[in-house]
Amino acid sequence: MIAGARVLDTALAAWVRARTGSDLLARAAFAASAAEGEGHACAALAESDAFIPLELAALRAHAWVGDGSVPTPFVLDGKGYFYTWRNWRHELRLADALRQRAAERMLPIDAACLAADVAELFGSDASEATRWQRVAVAATPGSRVFVLTGGPGTGKTETILRMLLLVLAHARACRLPEQPQIALAAPTGKAARRLARAVADGRGRLRAHLAEGSKFGPLLEAVPHGAAQTVHRLLGYRPSDNAFARAADNPIAADIVVVDEASMVDLALMRQLVDALPAHAMLILLGDPDQLAAVEAGSVLRDIVASVGENLLPGDVRARLAGVAALDPAPPEPAPLAGQVITLRHVWRAGSSLKQALEAIRAGDAGWLKNAKAEAAQGIGSFECADAAALAARVEAWCEAHAETIAELLRPGVEPEAALASLRRATILCALREGPFGTRGLNAAIERLLAERHGVDTTRTWYPGRPVLIVHNDYARGLSNGDVGVALAGRDGLRVWFETSARDGTGSLASYSPRTLPAHDTAWAITIHRSQGSEYADVAAVLPPDPEHRILSRELLYTAVSRAARRAEIWSTAAAIRAAIAKPVRRLGGLREALR
Repeated sequence: MIAGARVLDTALAAWVRARTGSDLLARAAFAASAAEGEGHACAALAESDAFIPLELAALRAHAWVGDGSVPTPFVLDGKGYFYTWRNWRHELRLADALRQRAAERMLPIDAACLAADVAELFGSDASEATRWQRVAVAATPGSRVFVLTGGPGTGKTETILRMLLLVLAHARACRLPEQPQIALAAPTGKAARRLARAVADGRGRLRAHLAEGSKFGPLLEAVPHGAAQTVHRLLGYRPSDNAFARAADNPIAADIVVVDEASMVDLALMRQLVDALPAHAMLILLGDPDQLAAVEAGSVLRDIVASVGENLLPGDVRARLAGVAALDPAPPEPAPLAGQVITLRHVWRAGSSLKQALEAIRAGDAGWLKNAKAEAAQGIGSFECADAAALAARVEAWCEAHAETIAELLRPGVEPEAALASLRRATILCALREGPFGTRGLNAAIERLLAERHGVDTTRTWYPGRPVLIVHNDYARGLSNGDVGVALAGRDGLRVWFETSARDGTGSLASYSPRTLPAHDTAWAITIHRSQGSEYADVAAVLPPDPEHRILSRELLYTAVSRAARRAEIWSTAAAIRAAIAKPVRRLGGLREALR
């Protein structure tokens, strides 16, 4: 039907045409399927030149198209958004569930007790820097759904630990069991392991911070620190029949469910998660809505945050939190989730130019670019790479700058733990897979340098020091899409080592024969999408040099740069970087409006 269309899109259109005889409905079905392939929940037919008002009227009259009040194969809403029934139902059920949970919020702790508990959790730190952390902690008890967002280094892990401790201290008042069961989850195995480590590390810091004899000290033991799992595992996903064991009639066995990296959770999975929650349970979502949204349809976290506005609190919540922090006046008509969505903005990490660049990218401001070259050593740098030759020179310079890290990976006898730690020091993140600016081209270029400078036999698929990226889940072996490991030679021959998490949240290791690995790629360079849930000391972000390239977006660049803890480089053209910053992603759907 259209050049470059997916097989699924054309197949659905053909199926609809064969069963209805309607070319118009077949075109609309094609548009809905194609839109879903691009991450949208629906197709905006009213905004498309391909559909005129008379055709929209004809679609509304078709027996297969409804307004959503009764089941029909397709739904066309009042704005001209055309849905499959599945996606319409996902949005409707999710919005209804979130609104109902928000409406059940109560304020179980009186103002004086709340202020005293928050002061005990934060010690003497009542600064402006911790203002919204304290508000988030104080606003959590009594909620059935709570959303905490913020960029890297804003203290989400420290805040969530305090949130959980306050809820545990007042569990009965919050209509929870006396000893609530807490489940920690994330969309990918890599993100789940990172969450487990962050919680384990945060527990140690908070234990040292609490005053001796604090009532919150013993409660730290009730916070799980090694049992983080993927959302799919939490829901009992069965690959054999592509179904979930956990649902409304067989809910998750937890009283508090914490999901990190929630921006990566798509519409269908979030609906499944909310459906599977026990009625009394509390759902806490953590994430950064400015990152790339889920690969599948929907931008749930971004829509939830946008439905409320930043840090708007209704009057009853403001009154209860008066002793915790100074707060602005309440909005005249707060949204249903107001007071249950808090955004952290203060960044605690060092590296001012990197922080400022991230904030500027998030805000759509490209002004920092003019100084990026001069400040390259201070946290952020941009390097003009307009063609393959310039990119090759940059790759060579990067390998030279990280020669010690590469040498450590290739060193005979290197311990697996040391090799995996080296992988976290630096990485190259690409917007593309194919071409000289994609992961395949960059990995090939780096392997040529390894052969020339280190004598590595890269003509063989496997060689000691080769980093690999898992690209398909393997539940039997505990390997997840996005896991990065390294091949090392040992007494048992060449094995591929990966990080796992022990039950106490500390890092553990597992090795596999290369022959038993699921689908994988070389990982000297990986895609930006697959880097989500990771953190590296140094990052090089590679964007296509053409400012008209369709993949460029603000969220793509922000996600890449935000993976860096110390320093980020951007390899592209200034025009392409500016084009990315100027192009925020818009995902079509009705969830945002349904939550207002």
